[in-house]
Amino acid sequence: MIPSLHNGVSALKSFSEGLQVLSNNIANVNSLGYKSARANFTDNFYIHQNNAGPAVNGEPRNTTRNHGSGVSVGSLSSNFNQGIIENTGLDLDLAIQGEALPNAGGFFEVIDPESGEVFYTRAGAFESTAEGIVVTRDQNRFQLTNIEGQPLLLGLQDGEDLLARRIDDDGVVSLIVSKDGQDSIRVAGQVKIANFQAPQYLQRTGNGFYSNGQPGENFAGLVENSIPGTGSNGKIKQYALELSNVDLTNEFAMMISHQRSFQAGSRIVTTSDAILTEAVNLKR
Repeated sequence: MIPSLHNGVSALKSFSEGLQVLSNNIANVNSLGYKSARANFTDNFYIHQNNAGPAVNGEPRNTTRNHGSGVSVGSLSSNFNQGIIENTGLDLDLAIQGEALPNAGGFFEVIDPESGEVFYTRAGAFESTAEGIVVTRDQNRFQLTNIEGQPLLLGLQDGEDLLARRIDDDGVVSLIVSKDGQDSIRVAGQVKIANFQAPQYLQRTGNGFYSNGQPGENFAGLVENSIPGTGSNGKIKQYALELSNVDLTNEFAMMISHQRSFQAGSRIVTTSDAILTEAVNLKR
């Protein structure tokens, strides 16, 4: 009965991890740009006590005895479908519109100014520093990049007063400025879109950011095209943010399924324990 106990324990451990993934999805239902994840379960290795052999006297032998050793979480997959886009009215709030597979149009590319490490995100809440550098509106203050891979600068020239900032669908950023009583429009740069051939290989780092590995690594297959609205890249929508793509109805249904599976696993453990207890008491 020891193998049955192991199978039951593997079920408890695996479904606990599955519930952890579901709880994280539900907890981030209002997180900007959050992409839901799911646990993919798989059966463990099998114990082969008697394998199928060649036919004897023309009759095939059907004496195969392969016993499974439980269940485990084989992988975690991310759902990169686009979330709901909400209008905010802030000119540096940006959302990526695009349903192109496999990652709904790509990601914004941001750089850690201290380490130079590159991250990718769908949370487009940005703001401008006093020097005109566009950074994420959080404690990280990562710098948004342009199509050359350099920090996007929206600084003013001498004598200019900023009237408005306009960002087109293709990511071109224009500054409407006033100088010496004259209003004019000046192109300041273009927002970069990072797209991947295999986004499932991106590593979650927290706060809505993803990593494609250390410098020189390219796990997810970065696509060379970085211009918004071209190829499989999504378009930029100004004055808007992308919300989480978590579907609470589906998450709660999966939670019920995981709960019932966990209960079944615990019943395996208690039943195996009861049978072992009876076996021990046979000599009494």
